[in-house]
Amino acid sequence: MQEILNAAFIGCGAIAQKKHLPLAKENPNLHIKMLYDVNSESSEACRKLFGREDTVAVADPEAIFASDDIDIVFIGTPNCTHAEYAIKALNRKKHVICEKPMACTAADAGAMLKAAKRNRRVLHISYQNRYTDQAQYVKRICEEGMLQDIYYMKAYAVRRRAVPTWGAAGQRAIQGGGALIDIGSHSIDLALWLSDNFEPAYAVGMTYNKIMRRGSEANLWGNWNPEKMETEDCAVGFVVMKNGMTLTVESAYALNTAFEMEASVDLFGTGAGVSLREEDGITLIHELDGKMCRTENRLQETKRSLTPRGVLDTPSKREQRAVIDKILAGNIELETARQACVTAAIVEGIYISAETGKPFYF
Repeated sequence: MQEILNAAFIGCGAIAQKKHLPLAKENPNLHIKMLYDVNSESSEACRKLFGREDTVAVADPEAIFASDDIDIVFIGTPNCTHAEYAIKALNRKKHVICEKPMACTAADAGAMLKAAKRNRRVLHISYQNRYTDQAQYVKRICEEGMLQDIYYMKAYAVRRRAVPTWGAAGQRAIQGGGALIDIGSHSIDLALWLSDNFEPAYAVGMTYNKIMRRGSEANLWGNWNPEKMETEDCAVGFVVMKNGMTLTVESAYALNTAFEMEASVDLFGTGAGVSLREEDGITLIHELDGKMCRTENRLQETKRSLTPRGVLDTPSKREQRAVIDKILAGNIELETARQACVTAAIVEGIYISAETGKPFYF
């Protein structure tokens, strides 16, 4: 059985440098062989920092697709290129790990999934928030039936002032949107996965670029040029699932709010409710001895690790290891890719509803 996968990286920007490349370098089952970025200085710098003696920085991504040595391709490029690069890699019989969002449109996401099926290769979209201690714990209690019938969910990705100001941020044609498709898709994916409900019926939404058009000296990464920001700074959505469950979505780069939340969800069931917060752990709301109770659990502060090795790994490390282990075991199921297609469809549905002023039916 193959024990080492030769990896190529398309896109050597911040997400690759901070997340995928460092993890790949320390993963004993991955060998970084090829790197590509439109900025050759970035790919060369990554070669020196993360590569080995035989790692090469190439001038054209076609060299990666054409190479028989490459087993898996990591894609960390602007959103509008995800589908093109993923499909080319899959058609050349390479597995793909692609950064979120899956694609700018549901049609492109569906084309990626079809390519993976046709070529019998793994396609994984990186939603690492599924791998936090909090999410793993809540997933388990949902599967065990503690919440019983989940009929209402809230997904949050709300920042007070953290508008990205680098690269293609704010360019609709390249990124497909703003806060919703970026940080909002994380929370939507988390809510759908925890509730195990991936069948939307219709969506209603609104988007705003009120603060984006003004600029803000208080922004985490400095002020921006409002004339170059074409995407929304805030989006809200209301999604009705086929079984009647509802999901509300709040997503914002810049909002005058007292509370900031990312990768956070509330689930309301007939048996219990749960609030999952990215940094504050979880709160269970349930009945006990005829009284309503709040049970707090700050999982990340305990020694009880949910990883089999007993190591407090980062969610991104757990995610990458799980995908690589699956590939090495010969498991080519595409359930997570199918689920990512639904998230892409919901994001697009909210955008279309906001543009048309009408509900969008899936």
